[in-house]
Amino acid sequence: MNYICKGKKFLAFVASVAAAGTVVKAQEVYSQIVGAISINLPAESDVIVSFPFKQSAEFRGVLDSASGAGSLVVNVSADSLTSGAFDAQSGMPTHYLVIESGTQQGVHIDISSNTGSQLTFDGGDATGLANGDQIAVYPHWTLGSAFPLGVANEDDDEPGLRKIEVIVPQATSSAGNMIPEGIFYFSGGAWRQVGAGINAVADNSVLYHGRALVIRNNGTVVKNALFFGEVVDAPIAIPLSESDQYSLNNFVGLNRPLAISLDELGLAGGGVFEETTDPDNPSDKLLVYSLTEAGKNKKPVGTYYYYNGAWREESAGASADKGGDLIQPGMGLAVQKIQVGSNPEDSNWVNEWGLPQ
Repeated sequence: MNYICKGKKFLAFVASVAAAGTVVKAQEVYSQIVGAISINLPAESDVIVSFPFKQSAEFRGVLDSASGAGSLVVNVSADSLTSGAFDAQSGMPTHYLVIESGTQQGVHIDISSNTGSQLTFDGGDATGLANGDQIAVYPHWTLGSAFPLGVANEDDDEPGLRKIEVIVPQATSSAGNMIPEGIFYFSGGAWRQVGAGINAVADNSVLYHGRALVIRNNGTVVKNALFFGEVVDAPIAIPLSESDQYSLNNFVGLNRPLAISLDELGLAGGGVFEETTDPDNPSDKLLVYSLTEAGKNKKPVGTYYYYNGAWREESAGASADKGGDLIQPGMGLAVQKIQVGSNPEDSNWVNEWGLPQ
């Protein structure tokens, strides 16, 4: 089946039981839908993207018990895990847990370490977790697993020229800014990080779930970035932060393979996104970046706020309902949380979506 989304093709098929990525546990068989999307990279331009897919689960099971707040501990059946298989390496997580049912459905938490029957986490809260909640463990995408031959198979002969760069921004920054956490390029058959030395390998650098990144094509020819993996057709919880110092941009992305309208995001109306009461002074904003416009350090192509029960876009005015506008697959976003007076809190934006039947 082919889905065409404004120049981006989504190719999906149901994997057979014998296919790579199928998970078998006890008498249950999990057959996943996998696909790929190609996104154009205009010459001499940035494209703000997010990974639309996940990798295959390496464990599926049910939670026996959980405890802790800030350093969650989850217990599962004895000897159902391989001890150390999901341990962080050099302080960097390699895997994350997804809670697939219950009150925390859709939440993703980085794993610090594991034994044969226990998972410990960097963060997380046991509140609401219950015996029998379904859980799964997935490997993080890394530069090496996402783009094993480089973006668009571009291998730089001269590292100083860097025809294509992957810029990973910090998860949050003050409004109007995007601060790089790392800048990477592919050279000599491996990923390298600017500032780390030309011989240092950065293949294991993590591309975090639900985070946006920038692909910069410094060349004079249009390239294509290929994204592939399993379709995420279950609820996704995306963490959002706020600040009492300034309005805060959260650079996020939806792991979805098809276009989703603003009305389908589940962002407004749930208490996570502050509704605007005065359209001349919008509260929280959703910033959308073009996948096709040329240029570097691009400004948002659309700035949306929620007012009087509908999505509005700043340039269209407060009377136009823009809820039908689409977020394309692979499109990076920023949720701008307005500055709070005190006691800033983190919250989860839960997007519920399923493949069309």
